Amino acid sequence: MSPTVTVLLALACCYGTYLILRGGWTSRLRTTILGLDPKGLGISALAVIAAWFLFGPVFGMSLIITVVIHEFGHVAAYRVIGHHDANFRLVPLLGGYAISSRAPSTQEEQVFVSLMGPAICLAPMVLAYALIPLAVINAPDLVYPLAVFASVNGALNFLNLVPIWPLDGGRLTSTIFTAINDKLPFYIFGAFTAIIGLVAVLNQRIFLLFIVLMGVQHIIQTRGIDGTAPYARMSRPRAYLSLAAWVFTAAAFFLGGLNTLIRFI
Repeated sequence: MSPTVTVLLALACCYGTYLILRGGWTSRLRTTILGLDPKGLGISALAVIAAWFLFGPVFGMSLIITVVIHEFGHVAAYRVIGHHDANFRLVPLLGGYAISSRAPSTQEEQVFVSLMGPAICLAPMVLAYALIPLAVINAPDLVYPLAVFASVNGALNFLNLVPIWPLDGGRLTSTIFTAINDKLPFYIFGAFTAIIGLVAVLNQRIFLLFIVLMGVQHIIQTRGIDGTAPYARMSRPRAYLSLAAWVFTAAAFFLGGLNTLIRFI
């Protein structure tokens, strides 16, 4: 497949993402597109400086751009389901978080909001990889930044989809599997928390251990079920369809972020 065709397919992926989130790109309550409120701009600036200082300009800015796109995916999804007050903030060393005044009212809405944070990043990752062959010929200096951004994008979003609390994968686990069996989230959280904990200890990764500790706390408090919202349960066919979308998205990010995952995990 020629590089031009690959880029066109990547742009088609971007357009598909635009259509899925149509109605969520802007808010009826403000003129801003991204959703960063004025109070969050100072904190967000600190996050950019921290990432730049700790990881270097290319990796650090790739990380920040990925987090911004990811969190905006949640905001846009909130807006699509009618939560036009939604916005997000970047947090130094911790990434970011999306904010809405109320929780989704159904499990389908919760899956949509949780999954669209990572899923919106698929198109930029694919486009960055598609542009690399063209950059090799026309703009060699862009090859390294494109490759780093694509790999960081893939790795960060894959980790975010791992079924452990408080990651999006943990929320998807609570939402999807309770529609199948109430006890399944508890066993899945327990298994993956143990696996990630083992990886953290063997590789001496403090940030993974921090996530594991939060996951253990969630398991103890809720036994794996997210009771923060009075969800109307989805049907099993919809639960399996949601699970398939989750697995496909995670697999795509795993392949795209493999280089970074090997380096840091």
